[in-house]
Amino acid sequence: NYWTFNLFLFLFFLRRSSLSEQVLQTPADIYSRPGEPAKIRCLHTSPSYNRILWYKQSKRQLQFLGYVNYNDGYPETGVNVTMEGSSGALTVKDLQLEDSAVYFCAVKAYFGGGTKLTVLVKVLPPSTKECRNQKDGPRKKTIVCVASGFYPDHVSVKWKIDGIKATSGVATDNAALQEGGYYRITSRLKVSGEDWFTLYKNFTCIVEMSNKKSLCPVCCSVQLENGTTES
Repeated sequence: NYWTFNLFLFLFFLRRSSLSEQVLQTPADIYSRPGEPAKIRCLHTSPSYNRILWYKQSKRQLQFLGYVNYNDGYPETGVNVTMEGSSGALTVKDLQLEDSAVYFCAVKAYFGGGTKLTVLVKVLPPSTKECRNQKDGPRKKTIVCVASGFYPDHVSVKWKIDGIKATSGVATDNAALQEGGYYRITSRLKVSGEDWFTLYKNFTCIVEMSNKKSLCPVCCSVQLENGTTES
């Protein structure tokens, strides 16, 4: 693919950045959950140049996502992004776990500092087998929270039921497991059948990541609505 560059070539161009051509990209980190959008902004100090290129770096490969020219955005076919011509911003739509990557904007041969996007949390409702009989109130139902694609492994997980911290029925992995260059952790919440089958009762998994300066909480909830699961 013409627009796919290897990491070596990318780093070569990145080193060509100079103080005379500033490319400002914000934010530096985004922690989000599946299904949400993520917006990344790019500004530059080259008033005579109106084209901004966008790239996604994952697994040591740089993928071209498209470009912004004047007031129009031109994403590549098949990529799940939109681009704003007025601001040059990139929005990754309907986030999935595979969208976790580092995103870069570029003006001429000058790159922004990069935005690390981590799609963290997915909450899975009790299995169909567990929920086969709504009348088995005493039996416990298991809600699973999976956080993956984060680095480093400084993370904590807690649960809330209708906004109140759950103090029982919680089982979280003792340590995050390494997968490639990233980490993954799983937490389970066991609740009574009566609680699970209460319509609109909210079960929330909260994952807190440490970014050295503060904790970045990411929440994901699941509930039973009109007899079907909503998350």
